[in-house]
Amino acid sequence: MWRIRLLDHLVQAATWMAGGLLILTIVAVFYYLLAESRYAFTRKFPYGFRIALQSPDSEYRDEVSMDPTASLLATHREGTDELDDAEDATRLPPHEELASMQSLVTATAQTSDPAQLRADELFRDCMRAPKTAEQGERFLLLAFAMPSYTGKTMELAWEPDVAFEPEFAPYEFRLRLLRAPKGISIEPIEINLNQQPRGRITLPVWKAHSQQEWLNGYLFELEARPTTTTTVATLQQFFKPDWAPTILYARFGMLPLLLSTLLITLLAITFATPLGLAAAVYLSEQASPRIREWFKPILEILAAIPTVVLGYFGVVLVAPALQKLFGEALQLTSGRGLLATALMMTVFILPTVISLSEDALRAVPNSLREGAEALGLTLAECVRLILLPAAKSGLIAAVLLAIARVMGETMIVWILSGGTPVMPDFSSPSAALATLVKPTRAIPDTIAIEMGNVEFESPHYGHLFLLGLTLFVLTLFINLLGFAYRKRAQLQF
Repeated sequence: MWRIRLLDHLVQAATWMAGGLLILTIVAVFYYLLAESRYAFTRKFPYGFRIALQSPDSEYRDEVSMDPTASLLATHREGTDELDDAEDATRLPPHEELASMQSLVTATAQTSDPAQLRADELFRDCMRAPKTAEQGERFLLLAFAMPSYTGKTMELAWEPDVAFEPEFAPYEFRLRLLRAPKGISIEPIEINLNQQPRGRITLPVWKAHSQQEWLNGYLFELEARPTTTTTVATLQQFFKPDWAPTILYARFGMLPLLLSTLLITLLAITFATPLGLAAAVYLSEQASPRIREWFKPILEILAAIPTVVLGYFGVVLVAPALQKLFGEALQLTSGRGLLATALMMTVFILPTVISLSEDALRAVPNSLREGAEALGLTLAECVRLILLPAAKSGLIAAVLLAIARVMGETMIVWILSGGTPVMPDFSSPSAALATLVKPTRAIPDTIAIEMGNVEFESPHYGHLFLLGLTLFVLTLFINLLGFAYRKRAQLQF
């Protein structure tokens, strides 16, 4: 007798230990993701503008970034607060040499104090190290004409540097005229570059006849004024529609990744639910015991197929078929995309939907079936009016657990999605079709692709863990909701 009691106690202890380990694992994973996500909030925010002094008929009026005489005022990873080789190479040459090269000049300095400007310490560009959102920055810009310039007016033109958009920086950018040359009468100039990121203004011509006179030209200031904190700015940008963490002006907007994940999930569930429910109804209500005995192992084999095999199956068969079907009309270079991923995800979750749905239907008491038969209902009417409503909680649980599996799957998405993070576009039927078949990228494959090459404890590293935390919370919530519905279905009978 004591042996039985001892065994019962051991089983009970093992059960509690397993439950405790499960809860501890979930808490540990959540804490680890949260802890590593902190590096996302150490990021600094780069920005850059190109400013050029041009003639009214300049060929670079519409593309300041292409103007070889334009000055770059920027903060990014290649910048520094001290002189380096790159900045030294852009030092302005002596006056005579500069006059032979160009007739309109912009020049910058390392200092932000106008009193410290020196004619022999002027540069074409000024690139500084990026700073946190709480720290502002000021750049000085001199603009003047050389004696060889024959125009009656000159124009100061500006635009964001290539790949930079002011909305992705937590600053208010102001371009203002600090000082006009002596003898020049001009209205005060102050331009909000957030509202007018591209533009040009006309200035009266002023010529510098010597190198020392450079300092007497138009003196402008580009100011980046903080508007928020680093934490708030990081969270705001995390919900922007652009993920480009490796470009010079890095962007960490996870919205296209999240929407792609949800679209893949929605399509897969849309395809799998009717197929899975139909198969579950057949196995539960129509199939003979022999067929059910054969079908169950097939489901288990399908569920045991490695997802990498399903991914390669999609690459070999599904993607070429979609390429053949839509390639010419939509100019696709590959059939890999959202639809191909969703189709293989359907195959991936069908065993889950069928198995759990059949369990929910078989849990419905036979008395309900007998009552339906006594009322003269057909099988279709019995399923629609009696069985499906009675098994609703279990069926919802099956769908929710399948959703959680799709959202967390990595290999199929990695192989079939195409690896291009773009915002879905449903503005028109043709745009919606293109969105479905063109390459995309979701949260799981983004983490898998980029984690191997990311710098340890960098902001990019932290944002990948922030993506993982987002995915973990979503899938955990859906799993808990699914188990709650499943428990509810068990209690009903």
